[in-house]
Amino acid sequence: MRKSLWTFDAVNVDLEDKDCSVKAVHAISLAEITIAFRLTERQMKGSPGKLRRAIETLATDKILDLASFLDQLPPG
Repeated sequence: MRKSLWTFDAVNVDLEDKDCSVKAVHAISLAEITIAFRLTERQMKGSPGKLRRAIETLATDKILDLASFLDQLPPG
């Protein structure tokens, strides 16, 4: 089983502006990052639990995008 390296510490959603932020903590280095983005009206539909899972999935995609970008940078 693959160990999860990032855990979501906090998920905040501004229901009026549809802004959300997710604080993630890296399990090994304890580095903390905050991912912020705006949701669409369609993404806001559903139960709070479903919304939280959707936001965590979007945040995971952002972390993977960042990691992919950093992996392509030249060393140094």
